[in-house]
Amino acid sequence: MHLGYLETMKQTAVDPARRGFLRHGAAAVLGSMAGGALAAEATPKGFKGSGRMDMSSGEDWIDTFFNGGAEAIVHFYADEFVFEDVTLFQTIDSKDDLYRAFLPFNNAGPDSPAGVHQFDVIRYDGGLAGDRRGVTRSGAPENYSPEVWALWSGDTLKGAAHDYDEWAVMNWVWKATHNMDFLGLPAKGKTTWCRGITFHCYRERKIVREFTHWNFRDVGVQLGALAPQAPFWRKDWQPPK
Repeated sequence: MHLGYLETMKQTAVDPARRGFLRHGAAAVLGSMAGGALAAEATPKGFKGSGRMDMSSGEDWIDTFFNGGAEAIVHFYADEFVFEDVTLFQTIDSKDDLYRAFLPFNNAGPDSPAGVHQFDVIRYDGGLAGDRRGVTRSGAPENYSPEVWALWSGDTLKGAAHDYDEWAVMNWVWKATHNMDFLGLPAKGKTTWCRGITFHCYRERKIVREFTHWNFRDVGVQLGALAPQAPFWRKDWQPPK
């Protein structure tokens, strides 16, 4: 979802000291951060703790995204990883690129170009996976040319060889108060809400594969660009006259 703001960063110079911070690690930042409910636990969980990953992992991920900034959140990802925003048809497998993708939210205050954003995890499902890898389809299905199949399956297949020992699915809601247009839609001064879902594969408490999907259509409805979905499946629904 944050990839939608990368256009605002094209003219923004990246402080070399910040890039050096990325390359040398962020242990000091991660060690000093206390995210909400995690700080109250005697044994921290989330990405910096021990035991099974759980709801606190999702809260830790969101907390660090906004409070720790790009320098901290990139270290939640393994050295070999794949991040995918399914909605925007984009994948990232370089920490340098991921760092730049997260940068717009480092300045997400009331006067920032990106506006004010709030993410909240609604539900966490997850569990142990032993030592697993993705199981992939062999060859293109009927009625697909190899070229078309490669286009529509290629991003999903990236990272399939990465082992993972735990998985999680997080449902969340995104509230955004916009200070600029959003993905070509007039949005300045408006507030939108959006449901989304993120699937994580973890290896030793690091993200090795991420799939994120968010409901852009509903944002378009709130911004007046699209009509709401008609609930035609309801027994009492009647088309407008």
